[in-house]
Amino acid sequence: MRDTRWRLPFSYLLMGILFLVIVAVLIAGLWINYENSKNHTVENAERLRVMTESHMDNSFRMIDTGLKLYDNTYNQKMQDAFGIVMAEYLQAGGEPSLMDLPSLKNRIGGMEIHVINDQCVIEHSSSPGDIGLDFSIIYPDFCVYLHKIQNTSGYYPDRVVMEWFTGNLTKYGYMPTPDHQYILELGLHSDAFTRDRMELQYRDVIDEVRTFNPYLEEVLLFQKQKRLIYNTTYIPTLEESEMLDYILWKNRSTQIVKDNGAGKTIVWQVIDLRDPDYAADKSVFAKLTYNDALVREELDQIAILHGFAALLVILSGGLIAIMVSRKLSRPIERLVEDVNIIAEGDLNHAVRPAPGFELSNLSGSIQVMVDRLKAQIRQCEKSEERFTELVQLLPQGVFETDLNGNITFANPIAFEVFGYNPEDFENGINIFDILAPDEQILARERFREILAGKRSQGSEYTGIRKDGCTFPIMVYTAARKEEGAVTGMRGTIVDISHLKKVEEEIRKLNAELEDRVAQRTSELEYATREMEAFTYSVSHDLRGPLRAIDGFSHIISESASTGLDERELHCIDVIRQNVVLMDSLIDGLLALSRMGRQELKRERISPEPLVREVVAEVLNQAPDRKIDVTIGTLPECNADPVMLRQVFANLIGNAVKFTRKTDNARIEIGAFFRDSQAVYYVRDNGAGFDMKYVNKLFKEFQRLHRPEEYEGSGIGLAIVDRIIRRHGGKIWAESEPGKGATFYFFLEGHPEHS
Repeated sequence: MRDTRWRLPFSYLLMGILFLVIVAVLIAGLWINYENSKNHTVENAERLRVMTESHMDNSFRMIDTGLKLYDNTYNQKMQDAFGIVMAEYLQAGGEPSLMDLPSLKNRIGGMEIHVINDQCVIEHSSSPGDIGLDFSIIYPDFCVYLHKIQNTSGYYPDRVVMEWFTGNLTKYGYMPTPDHQYILELGLHSDAFTRDRMELQYRDVIDEVRTFNPYLEEVLLFQKQKRLIYNTTYIPTLEESEMLDYILWKNRSTQIVKDNGAGKTIVWQVIDLRDPDYAADKSVFAKLTYNDALVREELDQIAILHGFAALLVILSGGLIAIMVSRKLSRPIERLVEDVNIIAEGDLNHAVRPAPGFELSNLSGSIQVMVDRLKAQIRQCEKSEERFTELVQLLPQGVFETDLNGNITFANPIAFEVFGYNPEDFENGINIFDILAPDEQILARERFREILAGKRSQGSEYTGIRKDGCTFPIMVYTAARKEEGAVTGMRGTIVDISHLKKVEEEIRKLNAELEDRVAQRTSELEYATREMEAFTYSVSHDLRGPLRAIDGFSHIISESASTGLDERELHCIDVIRQNVVLMDSLIDGLLALSRMGRQELKRERISPEPLVREVVAEVLNQAPDRKIDVTIGTLPECNADPVMLRQVFANLIGNAVKFTRKTDNARIEIGAFFRDSQAVYYVRDNGAGFDMKYVNKLFKEFQRLHRPEEYEGSGIGLAIVDRIIRRHGGKIWAESEPGKGATFYFFLEGHPEHS
């Protein structure tokens, strides 16, 4: 049964999707337009501010340039007056107190006369109110200018500026005295300054910027004395005074102050008009107050306009979505109706044709699918019949249970194995009730594990037939799922009574085989001990006759040497040499015998110290030879130290022996790793051997060189091979006649080797 709760018709879904797509696209466009409009408004306000400040800066600089030209028209008049004042100073002997400054003022046309000492203080003046004025306090930068010109000569003109006390426009000029004790200052007052300097030009600039910048609310122009240019009676507020002090003496740059509470932005623009040729600082400090509320009002209007547009878009989008969805969904709804009828079981219902290429193909495909489905259903019914027959005929019991273990299906063999009949099945049988009581707890645990998804390899239980008798069974189970959910368990039951009998017989046969193997092993060990004892006895018994032969041959060669010819002496020498060889063979035979009896005692050892001892011992036995021996890094291994020492002693001894006829003899002992296994090697540049005889190399009493060339019994490499094989390893060699030989071996594992 299909769950149709919380499912909307396709027409509603289509309408919703179309509505969301249309609204999303249009709202996105509106939002982008709104953001662009908002950014444009903010950028426009910022652009107007920059243009305003740039216009004021350029305009004020042009005005200052014109005023500078105007101020310089009075330079000649003041320079002439300085000649009169300087002559009076010289006549007074450089003592300003002896000068009659009031009368001197009248002589030069009413110009004020100030005598400034080297402390930047007005010491004498035609205006008594100015005496004592300290420029180092009120104008520190002006004091710096005075110190700069004090030790010079000549006339230094200044600009027309506001007087400190009265605020009247005055043009100043300066001339250091010849003795450089004072600086004379003249101040020219004229009513024409106010008229001729055209102060209204500043107001014209302000009116212009306020005309093209509607956000500019107020403009105040301050000079260095914190006075307004066009209103000398204006007293700055505390905030204005602090900001002017900060700009004048700490940071002469434009400052921006945001007043979010009042919705204002105050820009303190610095129009720096300082000129190093003049003492006066004609800079203008403009306080520009912008009304941010106007910008916010424009942004609010833009937002409201776009809000109305968004509402209109939503309404239009809904109407369009309804119309389009109805047009598109109706053929699909009819197609769905046909499919629902077919889904309810009426496979003979014909699918109505639909308009449009895609829907027409879909309706045709559905009809084809229905026809194929009917054919598959018929085929599945036949397969189910065959499967049911097959299950019924299987020689094993097949069953299914629910989640509680109640058997819901069983084939005839399952009934037969346990002695039940189908009527008993109708009364209900639980899978655990047909198992031995002591195995039911384990069976329930495995049942839960299988339902949880664990794989089962089969479990052995004791089954209980209906008549109460028990028998061994093997149960193979797996979780049963329907539509992805576990609904129970299914499996097979096999009566393994016959297998148990066979298993018992096999167990008895294995026991008999183990007894036979133990007996054969004991006999083999006894034979081995007998053989070793025989070998030892024979070797020991052979030594007596050998010693006798060697002794008598020695006596004959010593006592009758003068009576024997050369051939007879040679025969005696051959006899003695063969005695020595036979003795060596007996020693080798005894060594092999001991090697078979010696217990293998493994331990973790480092071969390098052991190898160095062996090399030292072998080289001491050949003190007259010069052999270059190289010992590389030898990794640790698990080995019997005594046996491993014997391996290296035999291999290194052979290397020393077979390099006897080699100039610049070299022996290298080292190791490398192959497949994580340490492989040790002993390499020399001696006589070498032909690789076609390599199979004889590790055989007992086998030699690849003649005894007269290189001594030996042919047992050393056989001992090495036996030791390494007892360690679970292997030894092999690579060589070429005249180019030396390399012996490789490993003690455990099976690395690849060439």
